[in-house]
Amino acid sequence: MDDYCYPVVQLNRTEHDDDDAIFNVIGGLGSYALFHQTGEWQYVDPDGSPDEVRLWQSGQGYFCAKRNIVTDIDKALRIVRVFYETGSYDDLDAVR
Repeated sequence: MDDYCYPVVQLNRTEHDDDDAIFNVIGGLGSYALFHQTGEWQYVDPDGSPDEVRLWQSGQGYFCAKRNIVTDIDKALRIVRVFYETGSYDDLDAVR
């Protein structure tokens, strides 16, 4: 992911492109927004700033609060792995 040409990864555990459980990763170059397709869950750093930042520097871009950005790639991958293994957003906030 490079935050310009390849800023989006969608993890879908089913064969249906319109599955409501799709997990999104937006960004690259060390800054990633992780969220549920329908907006019911998103990564939040409780100590993060509410200031708006832009990920996905080309095209339409993607904007979110700085507190919704994970900069630790290992943590981002742990969160993605828990979703992939469980198919659930329920325990993602507990991932350290």
